[in-house]
Amino acid sequence: MSTPASGAVSCTENGTKSGTAKTRVRWPRLGWLPYLLIGLFVAFWAVTHSGAVISGTRSWQAITFGLGAGLLTLVLLIGVARLTRRGWAGQLAGLVPLVAAVVVAVLPSYVSSTVNEAAPQGLDVAAAAPSASGTAQDSTGSATPVDPSSESTPEPPAPAPAGPVVIGTAEFVGIDHDAAGVVRLIRLEDGSLLVRFEQFSVEPGPDYDVYLVAGANVSVPDDGTLLGDLKGTVGDQNYEVPAGAVAGDGVQPVTVLIWCEVFAVPVANASL
Repeated sequence: MSTPASGAVSCTENGTKSGTAKTRVRWPRLGWLPYLLIGLFVAFWAVTHSGAVISGTRSWQAITFGLGAGLLTLVLLIGVARLTRRGWAGQLAGLVPLVAAVVVAVLPSYVSSTVNEAAPQGLDVAAAAPSASGTAQDSTGSATPVDPSSESTPEPPAPAPAGPVVIGTAEFVGIDHDAAGVVRLIRLEDGSLLVRFEQFSVEPGPDYDVYLVAGANVSVPDDGTLLGDLKGTVGDQNYEVPAGAVAGDGVQPVTVLIWCEVFAVPVANASL
């Protein structure tokens, strides 16, 4: 009498079927510890950076990124475990997209950098624009009539100051992020323009860029000019303005916008 092959189904005397049962996936208990720690870390970040979380809920890029990372984690976690019949293999595979998402979206919030660049030589930020008066006034504040016969030839206008000139100044305002500092639009001696940050600080985050956009209090970089990557989250910084980027050579209002490129959300702005 031959014995049934391994894995084959046989009948017992009472008519029931018996066979080799499929091996169940065994999940190591300690394998869930990294998931718990990552979850606690993300929860702490969400509480301490609530503005960034609120900002992300308004961005389809941020929402898609979060949902995609979560879905990929589940697919790898369950899929690899079933294919290999090893729970620890699935747990390791599921950690890959989860850790990558934290590195891209969360860790930059804790990475600060300081850049201090010198102001253009000869810049006088304290110089005020001269104010004109239409009529002469006496000590009582009433207008004093002017004798036409005593009028002299008007003096020629004062020559333009040599060196860099500040043509606009504003303070940064955070948009769902902490930000502070002053931004100045400066005309250099050769006629080119420069944007300068002073006493600047901003809440760190991923992939920040600096834009110059026409209009006041703009919060999207549409039709704006990219001045470059944000050089640092703290410090005094200079950004050259390409020719033609500012209409009216600084007469029309413009906005300096700090923009998170990867998640398409505004971080801070200042209207000049």
